[in-house]
Amino acid sequence: LCALRYTGVAAAPFRQEQHRRAVPPGQEETVRMTVAYAEYGPHLGDQDTLKLTVAGAVEETGQVVAKELRVRLHTPELTLTLLAPAVVGEEAPVQVVFQNPLPQPLSGATLRMEGAGLSCPKPFPM
Repeated sequence: LCALRYTGVAAAPFRQEQHRRAVPPGQEETVRMTVAYAEYGPHLGDQDTLKLTVAGAVEETGQVVAKELRVRLHTPELTLTLLAPAVVGEEAPVQVVFQNPLPQPLSGATLRMEGAGLSCPKPFPM
């Protein structure tokens, strides 16, 4: 398991596991891997994805099977609500709601508001 940069370049793997299984004829075997945010979070940048590469080898035949899965993590939504009627030339109050999905507090965030009639994005420290 590794981070895949937005440029397509894979970072060094941060987790590797090896499993040996005997699979009877006509049967299938499931291997599960749970990865907590605390493990993958430090390896991801803003636009990165996770890349899981799985490879298997059949001892009896030497046949190799490989598969790759790219996981794009969803960023939380911002909910915008206009709190009063918008009138040309007047300020309009807007409520912005963001829910932190992480198991740790966020700090040092800045919200930037842009829109028609604003000369430049207006930053709001959070």
